[in-house]
Amino acid sequence: MFNNPFDSFHDTVAEAKEEREQLDRLLTISTPRERLLVAVIALILLVVAAWLCFGRVAVSVTVDGVVVGPAAERFDGNRPVEALVWAGSDIAPRIEAGMPAVLQLTGPTGAADTLRGTIATIAAVPLSGELAQFESAAPVSLHRVGITLDDDLDFASLADRDCRIVIELDRQPPVALFGTRRQ
Repeated sequence: MFNNPFDSFHDTVAEAKEEREQLDRLLTISTPRERLLVAVIALILLVVAAWLCFGRVAVSVTVDGVVVGPAAERFDGNRPVEALVWAGSDIAPRIEAGMPAVLQLTGPTGAADTLRGTIATIAAVPLSGELAQFESAAPVSLHRVGITLDDDLDFASLADRDCRIVIELDRQPPVALFGTRRQ
C-alpha cells in the first residue's frame, strides 16, 4: 500500500478505500437464494438444539445369559421365562420389575429369535463353594431374571439356549448423555 514512494498520498488512500469497499461488498448476503440458505441452516440448528434439550432417547443395557426355562411362579396371570445372566454390579440395582425388555435367543445355526416382554422379577443368585469368597469383589454377579413375554411360546423350545437381554432402563434428553461414559 505505501510501498511506492512516487505515488501520491491521496492516490494511495483512494486505492485503500476502494479495497475496503470491495471487501464490504463481498461480505454482504445479497441474493434471495443466499438468504434462504442462511434461514434453512438457522432453522436446522434450532431444531437440533430443541431436540437436544427436549427430545427423549432410550437408555438401555444388554446382558448375556442362558434361558433356564419357565418360572416356578406366575405373575399377572402369565408364566415368565427365566434366564441366568451376568450383570455388572453397577447395572443390576437399576433393573426393576416392569421395565421393557427384548429377549434375543441364539439358535443352533446362529440365527437369533427376538421376543419382546417385560421384566417380571430379578434376584441375585448366591454363589457357593470357592467362588463365594470372591462374590463381593467381582465386577459382575449372577442374577435370575424373569421375563413375561408378549407372545405365548412353548417353553421347552426355549430352555438351555444362549440369550441376550436388552433392558430399557430409562428415557432421558440427549444432552444428558454427553456427560456419561459408555460402558
